[in-house]
Amino acid sequence: MNFSNRQGWRLFALAFCCLLAWPANSQRVMNLKECIAAARIGNTSAKDAKNDLLAAVEQQKYARSKYYPMLGVSATHFQSSDHLVKAQLFSDDFREALQEIDELIKMDFVGDLEFIKSGTLLGLTALEPVYTGGRLTSYNKLADLQVDAREKLISVTDDQIVQTTQFLYYKIVEMHDLDKTFASIEEELKSIHQDAVNIYENGIVNKNDVLSVELMQDQVSALRIKTANACRLLRRALAKYMGMANENIDVDTRIDTDISDPETLRTSPLEATLNRTETQLLDIWVQKSQLESKIAKANMLPIVLVGGSLNYSKVLSNWQGKAIAFATLQMPISALWSERHEYKRKKIEEQKALDFRQDKRELITLQIMDAWDNLESAYRQTQIAEKSIVRAEENLRIQREYYRNGLTNMTILLDAQRQQQTALTQRATAVSEYLQAKTKYLILTGRRNY
Repeated sequence: MNFSNRQGWRLFALAFCCLLAWPANSQRVMNLKECIAAARIGNTSAKDAKNDLLAAVEQQKYARSKYYPMLGVSATHFQSSDHLVKAQLFSDDFREALQEIDELIKMDFVGDLEFIKSGTLLGLTALEPVYTGGRLTSYNKLADLQVDAREKLISVTDDQIVQTTQFLYYKIVEMHDLDKTFASIEEELKSIHQDAVNIYENGIVNKNDVLSVELMQDQVSALRIKTANACRLLRRALAKYMGMANENIDVDTRIDTDISDPETLRTSPLEATLNRTETQLLDIWVQKSQLESKIAKANMLPIVLVGGSLNYSKVLSNWQGKAIAFATLQMPISALWSERHEYKRKKIEEQKALDFRQDKRELITLQIMDAWDNLESAYRQTQIAEKSIVRAEENLRIQREYYRNGLTNMTILLDAQRQQQTALTQRATAVSEYLQAKTKYLILTGRRNY
């Protein structure tokens, strides 16, 4: 192997090693399903909704644990500096007589008792509420409602994530389409510019026509720069929304742009209102208010508890045990004139919840009707845009022939070109808005087949 071949292999090996060591920062192209799946996992709102559900489940378990007996264990050991119990069995006169006898018979018989200087106590207590006025039942139903609400809020959050992800996705696709449109316009302007130069060199027109085309080219170039900047910003926003802020992503522009008549998707607004998850959440809100009223009423009712204790003690002699059973009735007397105001306040809140549900249901119905109007309008805009493109392109073709034959001027030709540009950009925007309106209408009518 000669020197040049060896040097070539060394350069190849060095380049290959550098390629392996180079940080992977290539652009990742994602389709719509991949973006939605990533957003469902990485979006902060999705994480918060799942954590809220886990917290609600723990609250539900905590509420259910209140049905079980309350158990308590106690252990006490005491050591006193003096006897706890002292007793003087005889009077002072009798004690003096005993002392005289004590001196005669040489015995220590004072007659005082002293005991309990230390001891150990052990206890086990169980307490079970048998009647609480409905407090425990209502608290557990509230905890169940909280779990149900959090599960439905996950669906609501998911709908919002899908809608926002699709909005950013379709806007990026729109920017790509606009860039392709401007690139195509630039090619047409190059052709028009060449025609203007040829005609100018033949002395048929003055240089103003050439300058007018060049000015138009500059404007299109500026629009491409703005479109590229907007596209980069949207890609960063989408990456951040999906929890992939540090990745360089782009979207697959090969999307289904089938613009079908939305009449096949139309449904009754009242029926759709009942299918909405938000409507079910409003029902849960009313149930919550009703349960809170029951709890406020239960606070004025007595509580009955039964229980028992098992105690072991070692004070005077060996270990001794005893068992005790008891029942307790707690009557909140002061609550009869204080808690009743809270109960009345909760009943007012319950009526407000009913009124709130009715108002929001009506607003949801109006929202669905508005979404249908927007979808129908977006569909019509796409149809108009398609017709405008056909007419604008035909007008541009005619004006170019007229210009080449000297039957029109550059101003009219460039105006025709602007009309084509406007028609193309309007179609890109109309398609994006239609796809977004379609997804929004499906979500707002309680259908998740988006």
